[in-house]
Amino acid sequence: MGVLGLMVVGLGAFGLGVWLTLRSQRPRPLTPQLHPQKPRHQNPAAPRPPDAGQNAADLDLDGRVRDLVSQGRLIDAIKDVREATGWSLRDAKAYVEERLP
Repeated sequence: MGVLGLMVVGLGAFGLGVWLTLRSQRPRPLTPQLHPQKPRHQNPAAPRPPDAGQNAADLDLDGRVRDLVSQGRLIDAIKDVREATGWSLRDAKAYVEERLP
């Protein structure tokens, strides 16, 4: 390979490096999420929220959550919901926040 070939390869490598550097520093546009993520740990056999079906287990969970929230124990309420339902942290937190006074 001659000197001219090495210069072409070197110039190509330099151009690629510059292009990659500029591309990585460019801010990415904010795009809406096309496929929102489903809760990963949702157990289909777990009790549903009291809004969906009013059975004894749901009412008991709802009452425990309301008691804990009224005492200011939000974290314990979220833990209780997660243990009873198997929901993700995000879903359990949203459920507890709906019951805030």
